[in-house]
Amino acid sequence: MKRKKYLLGISVLVLSIILSSCTTTNQKKQDSKATTTIQKEKVVATKKGAKLKSSEVCYVNNAFMRAEQIPVMVEGKIYYGCCEGCVDKLKNNLEGVRYSTDPLTGEKVDKATAYIVLKPNSNSDVLYFASEKNYNEFVKL
Repeated sequence: MKRKKYLLGISVLVLSIILSSCTTTNQKKQDSKATTTIQKEKVVATKKGAKLKSSEVCYVNNAFMRAEQIPVMVEGKIYYGCCEGCVDKLKNNLEGVRYSTDPLTGEKVDKATAYIVLKPNSNSDVLYFASEKNYNEFVKL
């Protein structure tokens, strides 16, 4: 009787380990597919070099988030932040977060009206240009 209980216990343990490893393997496969999809999206966004959707950029972290961010209305303009801390910084313009510098001209750029693109060789860092024309000139350099 003790032997049957022992074997039953061992069987349950082995079965749970097998099921656990299957779940882990399936999760790894799903994670791998998700990573591949994200990498493809990054490559497409980088190759296009086109203007990013402003609402998917955190203006405080200067990062393309690939998802809608929290809109912050200030003086009739919309800025975007990824969390409540960023929202507060945008509302109060702490550390001048509503502005950036155009990489071509060096002029001050309001992020709410900027032409925003991915920084070359980056998957999330962004650059803010005063206009599409400035961006196109910058790309030629």
